[in-house]
Amino acid sequence: MPQEATTAISIPYGSEQVTFTIPARNLLGVLERNEVQFPPDEEQEIAWAIDHPVGCGRLAEIIPAGAKIAIISDDISRPTPVYKILPILLNRLHEAGVRDEQIFIVMALGSHRDMTPEEMEQKVGAEICRRYPVYNSRFRDKAHLADLGIAPGGVHVWADKQAMAADVRIGIGSIVPHPAVGWSGGGKIIYPGITGEDTVAAFHLQHGKAGWNMFGSEESPVRRNMEAWVDTVGLHFIVNIVGPPDGRIYKAVAGHYVKAHRAGVRYAKELYGVEFAERPEIAVVSSHPADADFWQATKGILPGDLLVKDGGTVILVSPCPEGIGPHPEYMEYIGDDDVDGLLKKAETGEGGLDLVALPVAATVSRIRKRIHLALVSDGITREEAAKGKFAYFSSLQEAVTAALGRYGAEAKVGVIPLGAEIVPIWKKE
Repeated sequence: MPQEATTAISIPYGSEQVTFTIPARNLLGVLERNEVQFPPDEEQEIAWAIDHPVGCGRLAEIIPAGAKIAIISDDISRPTPVYKILPILLNRLHEAGVRDEQIFIVMALGSHRDMTPEEMEQKVGAEICRRYPVYNSRFRDKAHLADLGIAPGGVHVWADKQAMAADVRIGIGSIVPHPAVGWSGGGKIIYPGITGEDTVAAFHLQHGKAGWNMFGSEESPVRRNMEAWVDTVGLHFIVNIVGPPDGRIYKAVAGHYVKAHRAGVRYAKELYGVEFAERPEIAVVSSHPADADFWQATKGILPGDLLVKDGGTVILVSPCPEGIGPHPEYMEYIGDDDVDGLLKKAETGEGGLDLVALPVAATVSRIRKRIHLALVSDGITREEAAKGKFAYFSSLQEAVTAALGRYGAEAKVGVIPLGAEIVPIWKKE
């Protein structure tokens, strides 16, 4: 009797790869980034975008003489190659008459941990770190936050004092799929990037109340609200890139934080929007490149949810070397069967709840009521996974074998090697 054909599939696991083998007939497909034509000259791509802004004037036209300028960059948890963008942006600023002493750089942490000096050099470049002041944004201590009053919708906005001391704020980031706002980039560098913890919590509460998986959506109500709030803070210019996590640049856009961002989303969908015509029972998803901690890694669950059948299984694969991450209660919130009840308590101001972690957990908690969730991670213990009601496996092969056992010999497996970025799009006949 001939031996059944098998196929071995490798997916990212941090900086390494992990491999599993299944019968070839079970593999539905691997959802990878679309093939696109990358520009031959990335510097020229960035420069052209800055020189041809969408929806606003050029830098020389919008920067007053003597203005203090804050360049606000996303942090080390994001793969944006800021070190490629900054030299060109700074050159354009100097051509517009801006002096070194007018410029400083703020790393937009949101609610993430501080970046180390070494990480700052890695992100923006060692020479730029020596030449310009580089700060981490502050989000916990209100002594370091500016009170900007009440934004539309009744949100009290607190933002980093250093960034708010600037006359002009320029944001740098990437456009990739995002759990709350559909696509990152644009005004998100301000809100929640440099806002205080309470204001970040209000952002996440909007996400929790939405009640559906908005990953890769262009209709996110959270983004619409966020952009109204960004007007309260002020963001004068953005430079956003679209590209894979290896630092290559496919497209760059610059200009108004809404209009340029929407132009960038069209490019991002060319790269990350992957069509599929059949739903598998099982999705194997690496959270890469969002794999430093579990807080980031759960982004990988979202495309898996968009892909699998009702009652299917998403196997999340992520090393999580920093463990659960900055929100210790996050896993327990995911495992709570009445997360909507917790959200109601949060809205009424009941104490003791992490108002940043809870709304994010709510989306994952709702998903696990439709499908099964499994976890393969060296950074999360079996006991921790159990709190979130994840099935825990010590190896990817073990997890896949168990899932095939659940659904039978004809079960189909879909694979997403870059779960933090791929948006499965149902291909309608």
